[in-house]
Amino acid sequence: MSKYITVINGRFLDEKDASISVLDHGFLFGDSIYEVVRTVKGKLFGADRHLQRLHASAEGLGLRLPLMDSQFLDLMREMHQRKPDSESYLRVIVTRGVGELDLHPASCNAPTVIGIAKPLPQWPAEAYAKGCKVIVADLRRNPKNATNPAIKSGNYLNNVLAIVEARAQNAVEAIMLNVQGNVSECTTSNVFLVRNGELHTPDLGEGLLSGITRGYVLELARRLNIKCAERAITREELLGADEVFITSTTRDIMPVALIGDARVKHSPGPVTMRLMEGMKQVLADAANLS
Repeated sequence: MSKYITVINGRFLDEKDASISVLDHGFLFGDSIYEVVRTVKGKLFGADRHLQRLHASAEGLGLRLPLMDSQFLDLMREMHQRKPDSESYLRVIVTRGVGELDLHPASCNAPTVIGIAKPLPQWPAEAYAKGCKVIVADLRRNPKNATNPAIKSGNYLNNVLAIVEARAQNAVEAIMLNVQGNVSECTTSNVFLVRNGELHTPDLGEGLLSGITRGYVLELARRLNIKCAERAITREELLGADEVFITSTTRDIMPVALIGDARVKHSPGPVTMRLMEGMKQVLADAANLS
C-alpha cells in the first residue's frame, strides 16, 4: 500500500495512476506554487496562514487560483481522512496548467491543482534533545530580484543543490547566504540565533520566505517577553551565537548543535527551550479548538 494519497483536479487516484501532461508548465518550467499544511490531532494547523501565503505566491506569478479557500480546506481535510491513521503532511500544488512548449504562459488556459498527502515526518528525538547538524552552504540563495524566495514556487533547483551539499556533509539542513553574504534561510527552514538572551532572525528584506512557523515563533517571543530583532545577520554572527535553531512546518523548532565543524555554545539553550515549550502549547491549543 502506498504511503501517498494523490488527487489531481478533484480526482483521487492511486499513486501509480496519478500523472499530469508533459506539457504542463509546472513540469516544464517549474511554473507553479505550493503550500504544505500539517495536522495536529487530525486538524489542519495554521491553514489560514498557509492560504494567505498561497494567495501572495499566486499574485507574485500572476497566477489565478482556481479554487476558493473553503475548497482548498475541504480538499486538505479529505486528503487527511483518506490516509492511514496518523498525522498528515498535506501538500497542495497549483501549476500554470497545460500549454504550448513555450515559456510564455498565455497558452495555459486552466491551472492544474494537485494534492499529495503522506504521514507527517518524524524527526529523530535526539535532534531535539541535543541539536542537529547544519552547514553554511557555499551556494548562494537566489536574490529577490531574480527568482524571489518570497514566492513559494515549484522552482526549487537552488534549494536542491544546497541540500545535496548539506547531506554530503551529514547535515540535515543548509543555511544559505544571500548574494550580499548575509544569512537568508535554509532550504526548507528559517533560521534564528540567540545572543545575550535576545532572539535574532533575518529580516524578510534579506531574501527569504516568510515561514509560517517563523511567524508563530516571533509571536511567541513577544508573549514571552523575549526581545527579538529581524535584521541583517552576518555569517560571523551566526557562528558566534549562543544558541541557533531552525523552524519549519514539519520540524517546528529544532535546535542546532553543529554548524559545519563549529559547535554552537548551547544546544538547546534556555531561550530555545522556552520557545520549544511555547510551541508545544500552541500546537496543543490548536488541537483543542473545536
